[in-house]
Amino acid sequence: MRRSLAAAFLVVLVAAVAAAGCAAGDPVAVPATVRAPPQTARLGWEEPYPAEKPALVFGVESFTVTRTGWTARISVENRSKGGWEVGDSRYAAELAFGVLLFPNDDLDELERRNRNRDLPAIRPATMYSPALPRVLRPGATWRGTISAPGALAGGLWARLSFGPFVSVGKPPAGADTLVVWFTDHAYHLDEVEADPA
Repeated sequence: MRRSLAAAFLVVLVAAVAAAGCAAGDPVAVPATVRAPPQTARLGWEEPYPAEKPALVFGVESFTVTRTGWTARISVENRSKGGWEVGDSRYAAELAFGVLLFPNDDLDELERRNRNRDLPAIRPATMYSPALPRVLRPGATWRGTISAPGALAGGLWARLSFGPFVSVGKPPAGADTLVVWFTDHAYHLDEVEADPA
C-alpha cells in the first residue's frame, strides 16, 4: 500500500521541497516557540514495498532531534532481481529523503493527503553519510545517516521520506517504476525537554 508517485507529482514535490525552508503555506505549520527539544528515539521500523513480495525494504533505526537540526539512521534493502537508481546526479534536485510533519499519526489521513497531493512539505536531508549509491543493486542494502539543520515543531508527528527510486528496466511485479516512500510509522516529537535522570 504505497506512495509511488507519478512523474508529474514528483515535479510538484520538487517545487515544494525547493520552497520549503519554513513551509510557510504548510497547514500544519506552528509557531517557532514550540520547537522540539533535543531527543533520541530508537525506532526499529521496517517497512516492505510492495507488502506481499517486497522489492524494497525501508528501515528507520533511530531518529534524533538536536539543538541545531535532526538526524535519522536509515536503511534501504533491495530484495528484487533488478537494480534501483537513487542518488544519480540526474535526480539530485529530486531527492526526497527527509522528514514530513503531521498533526497526528493517522495512516488513513496520510493516504488521503497523498492521493489529494496535499502532503506537507518535506524537510529535506542535506547530508548523507555514507553517500547514496547511484544504483542499489539486487541484494544490496544501503545503511547510513541522513541529517539537516533546522528546528522541528514539538507535538507533531514525524514520518521519514525515502526516494525517489527508479527501476532499472521493468519493475518487479506489484512495484511501480518510480517510488517515493513515506513511512507508515510516525514518531511523536516531544514538546518539553525531558528532565535528566
